[in-house]
Amino acid sequence: MEVAKQATGAAAADPLARERAFLQANVEDLAARYPGRYLLIQGERVYGAFETFNAGVDAGLDRFPTSDFLVRSVLEPDDPPPLNIPALSLGFPLVADPQQSR
Repeated sequence: MEVAKQATGAAAADPLARERAFLQANVEDLAARYPGRYLLIQGERVYGAFETFNAGVDAGLDRFPTSDFLVRSVLEPDDPPPLNIPALSLGFPLVADPQQSR
């Protein structure tokens, strides 16, 4: 899985192309160095290795609040299938039900 903030300009087509290419080119070395971890990658550098995806995302949001970054498991370096959420595809926002939190 991955997280990308909104990109603009030429990089908008694939804002994480550089990070994906780095991961693919170094997957064997990274898997040996960080077995079973989720990597926080920006550009061609690993900024952290985490036990959970969410921990990697939290660290990425803290470190790169306005930049794109990739969080990906070294055990699953290939792109996951596209996520299809019909409500989002139709433009409906997902909001929490305030009655549920009570």
